[in-house]
Amino acid sequence: MKLSKQNIKSILVFIVLSIAVTLAANAQCAPVAKEGIKKLAPFTHNGKLNTVTVILDEPSEIHLAVYRGLNYKFQIGSEAALGKVTFKILDDQKTEIYNSATSKDPLSWIFFANSSQNLIVEIYPAEKGKQGCAFLVVGIQEPKKNAVRDL
Repeated sequence: MKLSKQNIKSILVFIVLSIAVTLAANAQCAPVAKEGIKKLAPFTHNGKLNTVTVILDEPSEIHLAVYRGLNYKFQIGSEAALGKVTFKILDDQKTEIYNSATSKDPLSWIFFANSSQNLIVEIYPAEKGKQGCAFLVVGIQEPKKNAVRDL
């Protein structure tokens, strides 16, 4: 199948617009994410701002590594246009470890890493049909003696 010059131009315009929309959404998310960083206290922010564009009812994924022997706090949020979000934590085998929908605090999760591993954070819109920017910020803390260990 040969593509005409017009088809190639259309495809390039689509790609450029897609990138522009993603960058604009992430730029809108930065101020909201900064508020999320404040909620990490007393944990120390790891310095990374993880943003995703949540499109309708499909989950958006963020892949993270956690390291053995540290306490973590995952803080999540979203821009006003998206509304509330929920999230799931999966291991690299896609086994569910945590689901915020069943939590008292659906926007954060605190845990101790018993092992170093890769995690997948799936972010979902709480309301069907919504789309926009969501973020995840990560806080780290050295464990205190006799701390409870749970991951």
